Amino acid sequence: MHPNNVGRCGHIANASYAVKSGFRGNHIGELLVCDCREKAKEFGFRILQFNAVVKTNHSARHLYEKLGFTPLGTIPGGFLMKDGQYEDIVPYYYVL
Repeated sequence: MHPNNVGRCGHIANASYAVKSGFRGNHIGELLVCDCREKAKEFGFRILQFNAVVKTNHSARHLYEKLGFTPLGTIPGGFLMKDGQYEDIVPYYYVL
């Protein structure tokens, strides 16, 4: 977790997580996001934002929405996949 930007946008935290495929389904991602939300608030941030949620990552999107995050829209081709293809991303935010 770190500031998403500097100066007048420094009150927005940003974080990024990935759970190894063999460990998915154990609520690890949920624990990480919930802990990050609490820590961000403790550190004085006002918003927690995930910038690069791949649109086809339905598990992550479901988790963020379940935890009260709001999608901001779609950025076409915002994420370069390992196979060289570009995927759309959907940034999410949560007001702390």
